[in-house]
Order: sequence, then structure tokens, then C-alpha cells
Amino acid sequence: MENLNLDNYRGVIFDLDGVIYNIINAVKKAVEDVIKKYNLNIDINTVLEEIAHLIEEIQHYPVPKIILKSYDLLKLDFLKEISYMKKVRIAIFLFNQFNEYRKDSGLFEGIEEIIKQLYKKNINLAILTNNQRTYAEEVLEKYNLNKYFKTLIGFNEVSKVKPNPEGLVKIMKTWNLDPDEVIFIGDMTTDIQAGKAAEVTMVCVASGLAKSSDLKEYKPNYLVNNTEELKQLFNL
Repeated sequence: MENLNLDNYRGVIFDLDGVIYNIINAVKKAVEDVIKKYNLNIDINTVLEEIAHLIEEIQHYPVPKIILKSYDLLKLDFLKEISYMKKVRIAIFLFNQFNEYRKDSGLFEGIEEIIKQLYKKNINLAILTNNQRTYAEEVLEKYNLNKYFKTLIGFNEVSKVKPNPEGLVKIMKTWNLDPDEVIFIGDMTTDIQAGKAAEVTMVCVASGLAKSSDLKEYKPNYLVNNTEELKQLFNL
């Protein structure tokens, strides 16, 4: 595998879920519950990324607002033959199940060591997530990683979330760095779109929510399959 020379970079921005925090099983279990409860005829592996995006969107709103915004939120291929009110029930049930299973989630094996090694190299580290900032703070604090990240951007700090590059641009301005000095590590197609729009070096980890073949179509600068390959890429 070709190495990425970290000496050329002064900042690394991480997505949280799917890169640092392993929510893959939580999403899968929530989907399995939905399929069983509502007798849906869908292939779980084909809808994971779409559902992950839905979960990200839903968490921005209280339940009444989810219902008000549901017409736009629930324009999903796997729900297209389902009645409007049933879609709303499915979305709320899915989100509640995911939140329960997420409590048992943990870090991807080896990611803590990567973060520590980057920090030792005096590289600026940040989190950019479509989740709430407080959620990111809770995860980092739980695993004693908060001291490594001086910059956190959640959906409430930007007017437009990924795939819009606003969050990446905001972080670079905070650091006073140019795009060619920054790496963004994500795991979904929206991350790749944001990274390319911001003109940073985009590293994508095919950790499980999005298919590797789909990610490749969006042409990240680097595509790795797991944390171990990410470590090799960085030569750590």
C-alpha cells in the first residue's frame, strides 16, 4: 500500500461515527428490528448507508419536528411503497432502537493508537460530525480522547452539514491552514463529497455502512478497508 507522508500535513480532521466510534452493529441491529416488526422485504446490506444518513438527520429534531419534516426526511428508496404515517412510525422506531444499541458501541480497534501517534507529531486534530457536538464530547470523554481534540464541529455549529464543506472550511480557518495541509478521514459518500469540495486530502475508511465499491465511485484520494490499513497508510 502506498504511504501518505504525514510530514506534508499539519491537520487531520476525523468523522466520528464509522471512523472512531463503531456504530455498525447498532445500525444493523436496529434495521433487523425494523424488518422484523414491520415485515419489510429489504436486503439489510443495501440500505445501511441510507439508514445511517436517516439516523443522522432524525437526531437533529425532537419527535414533533420529525413528523413535520418527515415528507422530506423519508424520501428513501426502501420506503417508497409504504404509506406516509407508517414511514413516520418506522423512522421513530428505528431511531429509538439505534439509540438503545448504540450504548453498547465502542471504539474501532487500533484507532486510539493512531490518534495518539498523530498527536505526538504535533498535528492538529479535529472532529467533524453530523451529530450534535455534545454527543461527540460524550464519546471522546468516555474514552479519554478529549485531550487530543481541541476542535469539535457538530451540526449545530454549521448552517449546512456534510456533504457541504462548510464544517471543513470552518476548521481550516480556525487552524489558519490551507487545504493542501489537511487530511479528512470519513466513511461515507457524503464525507468524500465534502472533502473533495473543500479540496483537502480525502481518506475514506470502508468500515461497513457504505459499500467499498460505492465509495470508490466517488474517488477519494485514498480508500482503506479498516483501521489497520489506515495505520499502514500513515506509516505509524
